[in-house]
Amino acid sequence: MIKGLDDKTLRDILGPTSFSADGFLGKDTRDPEDIIKEDAETLKKLGTTKEKMAAALREVYILAERAMGNPVQVTQQVKAIHHEALGRIPSPYPNDGTFQKGEALIEDASAGRSSLITPLAIHLIEKYGFFQGKESKYRIDPETAMDLLKGKT
Repeated sequence: MIKGLDDKTLRDILGPTSFSADGFLGKDTRDPEDIIKEDAETLKKLGTTKEKMAAALREVYILAERAMGNPVQVTQQVKAIHHEALGRIPSPYPNDGTFQKGEALIEDASAGRSSLITPLAIHLIEKYGFFQGKESKYRIDPETAMDLLKGKT
């Protein structure tokens, strides 16, 4: 449980809003705490932590952002490209700040695997262990991310 937030409140703040359109849960019907718990178990199984995963994602995001719209090689098989967007988006968590819009696509085209990352998504992983719900546009599946970030986590 996130300190001071019950499951209903958490579900409400992570659901659709004027800032987040479809919200952070996607079509996932699980309680947010169950999503966090399952992803934490996956990270443990993969031999990494939310902090290491967030750091690796941030490194790739910054690399792609600095390339100013040009694809960058992350690993031999993986490329990343940043798509700029103006403005900021607030965290769904109270008093958690705002984050730059924009997204980076990390992709291994040969394996058909990709992940869309944003500064807010990285923050939610690092601070809360929240990778977002299944079928959420910005869900970063831990196993997919681990595969795409080989050697960086």
